[in-house]
Amino acid sequence: MLARLLFLLALLLPLPAAAQEGPSSLEGSWALEIAGTVIFRFDLDRDPKTREWLGTWQRPESFASDGDRFAQIVMPARILRSLAGTVEGDSVEVSFNDPRPGAVPDVFRFRLIDRDAAEMVYVGTGLDPYIMQRVGPDTKLGPFKEGVTYARRLTRPNGAKNDLGPLPAIEPEPEPEPEDLPALPPVTTNPENLRNPPGAPVGR
Repeated sequence: MLARLLFLLALLLPLPAAAQEGPSSLEGSWALEIAGTVIFRFDLDRDPKTREWLGTWQRPESFASDGDRFAQIVMPARILRSLAGTVEGDSVEVSFNDPRPGAVPDVFRFRLIDRDAAEMVYVGTGLDPYIMQRVGPDTKLGPFKEGVTYARRLTRPNGAKNDLGPLPAIEPEPEPEPEDLPALPPVTTNPENLRNPPGAPVGR
């Protein structure tokens, strides 16, 4: 009887922090996959000293997207580092700088669904949550095929089709400013150089 009580008491004791985080933690690498192709990869980790959440976002160099479809994808991949990471209830939010003029940071909220799947919300966009799959830390983006549009399947409550308009065009890179070159000196002619050399024919 005493042994049974001790066993039940052990079940009620809090687990060590490492055991609580364990394999079910959000720490690790998460991929957005569409039709077997990795569009994005996020790596989430915690600072060993402050325990603050950190993240990296691996994405193509450029692409056209409305949030549900991805096309005109140009590699190689870029890796962005998070500005900040916070805990919001049972979720973790990480934000990334958007260098475009007047843009606000991109904020992504992750919530664990099970050991190998997480829900990701692109905060402030109104887009449906993305389902992210746990992957290895060396997982590469792609493979991408030229001319292919990668569209995720969305389930609507009323079964309605998701009618999407044309994809937004890729914003062109700004043209470099022309360099200010020094003005060329004026061309001067020495009158002595205009005389005909000896023996040259003289026109009429």
